[in-house]
Amino acid sequence: MMKIICRIFFIFLCGYLFIEWFPITYPFGFTDILVGPIIYPLEFLAASFALLLGLVCSVQLFQQILKLTIKGVKKKRSKL
Repeated sequence: MMKIICRIFFIFLCGYLFIEWFPITYPFGFTDILVGPIIYPLEFLAASFALLLGLVCSVQLFQQILKLTIKGVKKKRSKL
């Protein structure tokens, strides 16, 4: 259970870092999304890495919860 809580915390941390590091200025325009990574390449790469880590961790967490759910359903059915 502690492992799941740590993964959820890590996913939120990666999401926060992605939001902080992705170079978007306000007012927001489509050209800013295209030009931002060229002007701030280090921030863009760090934000991309944080997003990738967060997505990988989210998929692993989803798989783990799905396996635990299936195991619990099978165990409940075997008792009936």
